[in-house]
Amino acid sequence: MGHLNLRAKILSGGLLMLLIPFLVIGIGSIYISSKSISEIAKNDLAIIAESLADTVGIGISEQITATRNVAGSNSAIAASEKHFRDGGKNDGIEITQAESELIRIKNNEGDRCSSVNLIDTGGVFFASSNRKANVGINISDRDYFKAAMKGVPNVGTVAISKASGRIVLSTASPVYASNGKDITGVATITMEIAYLTDLIDKVKIGKSGYVVIADKTGLTIAHPDKESILKEDITKVAGKEALAQMVTQGKSGIVEYHRSGVDKTAFVVHEPITGWSIFASIETDELLAPVALTRNMVLAIGLFSIVFAFVLLVFFSRNLTVPIVKLVEAAQRIARGELDFTPSLGTGADEVALLSQSFSRMTSSLRDMADIAERIASGELNVEVKPQSERDLLGNALARMVENLRGANKELRSGIDVLAASSSEILATVSQVAASASETATAVSETSTTAEEVKQTAHLANQKARLVQEGAQRSALVSETGRRAVIETIEGMDRIREQMESIAESVVRLSEQGQAIGEIIATVNDLAEQSNLLAVNAAIEASRAGEYGRGFTVVAQEVKSLAEQSRQATTQVRTILMEVQKATSAAVLATEQGSKVVVAGAAQAASAGESIQALTTSVGEASQAAMQIAASSQQQLVGMDQIALAIANIQEATTQNMAGTRQLEDSAHGLSELGTRLKTLIERQQI
Repeated sequence: MGHLNLRAKILSGGLLMLLIPFLVIGIGSIYISSKSISEIAKNDLAIIAESLADTVGIGISEQITATRNVAGSNSAIAASEKHFRDGGKNDGIEITQAESELIRIKNNEGDRCSSVNLIDTGGVFFASSNRKANVGINISDRDYFKAAMKGVPNVGTVAISKASGRIVLSTASPVYASNGKDITGVATITMEIAYLTDLIDKVKIGKSGYVVIADKTGLTIAHPDKESILKEDITKVAGKEALAQMVTQGKSGIVEYHRSGVDKTAFVVHEPITGWSIFASIETDELLAPVALTRNMVLAIGLFSIVFAFVLLVFFSRNLTVPIVKLVEAAQRIARGELDFTPSLGTGADEVALLSQSFSRMTSSLRDMADIAERIASGELNVEVKPQSERDLLGNALARMVENLRGANKELRSGIDVLAASSSEILATVSQVAASASETATAVSETSTTAEEVKQTAHLANQKARLVQEGAQRSALVSETGRRAVIETIEGMDRIREQMESIAESVVRLSEQGQAIGEIIATVNDLAEQSNLLAVNAAIEASRAGEYGRGFTVVAQEVKSLAEQSRQATTQVRTILMEVQKATSAAVLATEQGSKVVVAGAAQAASAGESIQALTTSVGEASQAAMQIAASSQQQLVGMDQIALAIANIQEATTQNMAGTRQLEDSAHGLSELGTRLKTLIERQQI
């Protein structure tokens, strides 16, 4: 709120002071009243539903009691026992008397009673107050009949009568034989359910409220809308899920649900005798209408109070803030230095008027002080300042300032004379220092240029030394590789020589084996010739033998043929063997020559290895020397870098010194001029 003016702050503060209590009290009252009225409305619903439940319960209890009385009457016992004993074949006076009693009971119950009946153990009507419509009907499938046959008086479910086709409710009670032990039949009283609808129609709950009765399965058995009876199942109606859950679970209490776009509230009461649920339902808006009315009244009264209070705040804030706004405008003009005006402020006797009068006197006093300050600013130190009182801080301070200025002016005058003389001497000295600094800067610049050239030369020498070092290292690697290759060549020559010697020995052995093969071939040739002679002799002997020697003649011819083939093969082998011997001789000569060549190559390789070893040693020494040269060159280059850096620092310092000297020279000139101006200024002061 710092950006708001005083009037806005008063209005906003007043409104907050009104709104906060109103909101607290209004919301609290609305909440409390709403809760109370809502509880009252819900209690009314509960009373309606509970009273109807009590009425229904009493009516059903009376009907059950009446049914038990029918079952315990002498005529019903006699008729049931007779019918049970004879199997319905010889119905006599007992049935007639029982029906007369049943008609009397029906008439006593009134129009809502549909019929009073006696049913045998098979579920078939054998006596009724409405004999024509009911006798012969079988209801053995009804739950209330089954429960009565087990000895339990009970009320059945709402159903459509098989006799009349109307919606009815039956109560049943077992009929015991005269011995009081055996069940001989069932007595029932059937009531038309329309009386329940008439009962809930008489209940009025506002404009939209109504009462509904549903059985424990959720089926509607009494409803203001007759079309909904036994047709609407609330468990299947969208929006009534919460209501259906309370009905099917047999619970009682308030439940809210949504139906056809409308919020509704209902109070559900569970009737224990029948298991039915009676609920009184009304639209939530109508139920809470008193709550809304109360809320609207509180809001209307609150808004009227706020508007009335706001009007009063505006009136009083205007009377308070208008004079203050004028004071603020005057203060702003004074803050801007405007003292040549008279504030136009209001009159009166309140605090604001007194503040305005004091503000006028303050403006006049400030204007007088401004006139005195202006005279002092123009050099008049002989003015006389008169404070308004001993507590006039500004007047007393201004008077002391004038006295102090007079004393300081006298001391300043003598000091300025000394300053003028000293500044002249400083100016001369600084001029000399500036000239010396300029010469020093020139010398340093030349030295820096020379150092840079030497640095470039050292850098070039360092690069050349590195190149020599790298070449020497590569040469050392190449010579080492050559030395290893020569060693491997010598080893290869030795292996070749050994293999040549082995080949020579193998060829010699082959030559010797060739000679042995020649001897074997000669022997085979001799055997072939002898076989040929034997074949001739055998042929001769076979011809002598005549018929007995013909087979031997064939053998002799075959032996001769084999001998001829062996001789021819021997000739071919001898020819091949001679060629092999010639090749073997040539191989022996070639092997001997290869061995000599290998020996000569091994000697030459050994000589080359010694030369390369010597070259490797020389290259290694050259590489070491090149490395030493490169290291020295690198050290020189580092030294030159340091020298160049030092000279650069000296040059920078010299430049800074020159700049400082020039600034000092300018300051000396300025100081000299300042002394002159101060001297002139002091001379103008009027003491």
